[in-house]
Amino acid sequence: MPPFMAYPLFRLTICLAAGIFLSDTLLAGCVSWTEMAVAFGFSVGLLFFFYRTFFYRYRMLFGVLCGISFMLLGGALALKSRSEIFFHWDGRKQVYSGVVESVPYFKGKTMRAEVFVSSVCNPGDTLKSRSVNRSVLLYWMPDSLAQPLRCGDSVCFYARIARPDFKEAGFDYAEYLMRKGIAGTAVVYAGDWRRVHNGSGLTFRQKASVWQRQITDTYSSWGFSGDTLAVVSALTVGDTHELTPELKAVYNASGASHVLSLSGLHVGILAGILTGIFYPLCRRWRSGRQIVAFLVVVALWIFAVMSGLSPSMVRAVVMFSLYVAASLFTRERFSGFLALTLAAFVMLLYQPFYLFDVSFQLSFVAVLALLCLYPVFSGWCPFRGRAFRYVWNMLTLSFAAQLGTLPFVLHYFGTFPTYFLLANLVVSPLSVCILGSALAAFVLCPVPVLGAWAAKSLGFFTGALNGAMEWVQRLAGSQITSVYVSAFQALMLCLCLSLLYVYWHGRKASHVIGILTALILFLLAGIIA
Repeated sequence: MPPFMAYPLFRLTICLAAGIFLSDTLLAGCVSWTEMAVAFGFSVGLLFFFYRTFFYRYRMLFGVLCGISFMLLGGALALKSRSEIFFHWDGRKQVYSGVVESVPYFKGKTMRAEVFVSSVCNPGDTLKSRSVNRSVLLYWMPDSLAQPLRCGDSVCFYARIARPDFKEAGFDYAEYLMRKGIAGTAVVYAGDWRRVHNGSGLTFRQKASVWQRQITDTYSSWGFSGDTLAVVSALTVGDTHELTPELKAVYNASGASHVLSLSGLHVGILAGILTGIFYPLCRRWRSGRQIVAFLVVVALWIFAVMSGLSPSMVRAVVMFSLYVAASLFTRERFSGFLALTLAAFVMLLYQPFYLFDVSFQLSFVAVLALLCLYPVFSGWCPFRGRAFRYVWNMLTLSFAAQLGTLPFVLHYFGTFPTYFLLANLVVSPLSVCILGSALAAFVLCPVPVLGAWAAKSLGFFTGALNGAMEWVQRLAGSQITSVYVSAFQALMLCLCLSLLYVYWHGRKASHVIGILTALILFLLAGIIA
């Protein structure tokens, strides 16, 4: 049996995720979250009864009932989240009042931001305003006579809010926004909106967004612009608004798009840099190791806040924090599978719709693939030299992550970068240089000469990374395109990879039969489609 299958928490997390998926895709509109909660309470009562009158011969029934309970819990959480987001808009132009929740950005000729709409009233009605309390995606045209909107400002606007009806190739934009917490969209013309008063008392997440934008503005003040500014902002604080479609295409074709989304790679690099900076404390005090670990965790959480608390970043920092806590308070080594599972379990309890976030899926699957496949591939290393082993480890890390995320990449993007191994040999060392230079630039900013040199180094390394990715993209056959697979085919590919890993551990004929069955179903689904 694979190591991660031995953890009960892993199985319960799978049941929780299954309940969220099934209830949101099949039961939304048919069953209320209160009914699902009642069913969950009944199942918990049965579990308590079985626990009080437990017989060993009924242990399988107890396990099945426990899994059903967590499926019902996931379903109740998902349906409750949907009920808190969905709102029936009447389709009329009305006056809405709300608060700007995110930092406004230019989108074409309009500004865009998330706005929390608190109330609505119709100028022709005599009734009082009605409560809404929903978030919408608002587009507005700049007005030279009105003060510009900022995050936290109260705004009043006259518009028609509705759920978008864009559907193409199986993509439902309204459902996509729903799972992001957005109940509708609206376009406001110049003169139809006005800032009521300045923002006061920003929420913690709003402050994080403001700080993230301030760091991007600092990069601009250092003279960065264009692709350099876009990559520096994305790689250091996760601000992807400056990325152009052309630049995204370059990184996608080279197989290095993951570096533009903050994840475990960035957390690992920063942890290594910070540990090196704080290392002298280990020799100064007896408890220096604990102090250094605490300082690194605090610094990483500050970095997560500055980067907007994205799901992938939160997952990575939570996992690292669990590792550090386990190393300080327990003598046994804390399993990476348990850390990954616990992070996923807590995040899904907090926000069930994280399950449908593509970055959440890719992040967790990539780490799971590294934990499972990297030890297998790294053991095949025929080299003993330090330089050759470093190259081999980089190749196996990249190959394991790419193989694990392959079904998801083909389903969502329909492309496959053929030179991803070559690109990742360059990405990792340059990412270390970029993050280190950015940290040095902010620390040495008050020192004129040293701060300027650190900023120039940051620009140089970023330009080198962009140039290397453009070179990889220009290679013949750098990307295989238009290889989309359906959700069912992606599931069969995941099942096939999982059974291959299980076969590596168990070497049973039933595993081979399962692999062949999954491949046949994958091919049949492609033929029927």
